[in-house]
Amino acid sequence: MFCTKNFLFLAAAISLIATIRGAFISGIHNNTTLFLLGITLVLFGYGYFFDRLKKRIWLTIVIFAIFAIIIIFSASLFFYGRQATTTFDEDVAIVLGAGTRNGEVLSTLARRLDAAVSYHRQNPDALIIVSGGLGHRETLTEAYVMARYLIERGVCPSRILLEEMAYSTYSNMRYSRKIIDEHFNHVPSVVVITSNFHMYRSVRFARQMGLSANIYPSAVPWYAVPFAYLREVASVVKMWLIGR
Repeated sequence: MFCTKNFLFLAAAISLIATIRGAFISGIHNNTTLFLLGITLVLFGYGYFFDRLKKRIWLTIVIFAIFAIIIIFSASLFFYGRQATTTFDEDVAIVLGAGTRNGEVLSTLARRLDAAVSYHRQNPDALIIVSGGLGHRETLTEAYVMARYLIERGVCPSRILLEEMAYSTYSNMRYSRKIIDEHFNHVPSVVVITSNFHMYRSVRFARQMGLSANIYPSAVPWYAVPFAYLREVASVVKMWLIGR
């Protein structure tokens, strides 16, 4: 029978993988990565000492309540992010980076860029801002790699603007807004292109920058879903606590 102790170890393993993925993309000192590392250690510790601690019913209830909240929260992020609201007449599309490796896009980022190509075909007049700075242990900026990917798939280079300073979702929007201000003398209509799990935070930061953004989401590879959503829940909690 699948007991509570095994469940705790399974949850800890998922959290550990999410931590490793976060460290690979953003570095071990990233706040979200450290938050996930803390969750992993708590779960492993509780699972290891479960036989001693199981009599503390309140502690078990708290652990399972937290996981229930995470699952409900993840479902809310999914349903929020999957509803495309684009009208395909926006002035600017902001495509957010998601990690590269040795100058090549990873699977999650490839899906965002494929969505950008699809959007471009329906609205070729829109400017496309590819946003992403120098990744962890990378020599090329995410924006440069993203632009190259789009051009190879037929997007006109003159429609692409590179934002190469961002290191977080907040800075994606902050620096993209600066680029927008350099090219428009008014606040243009904007669509955000990113993964469905990432859309809530992205749109919220866009609105902080004075941009009323529409949504054009991309899907996430099935094998990345639990790790992506666990990490995003941690990132949203961080956003609520410190504002970015």
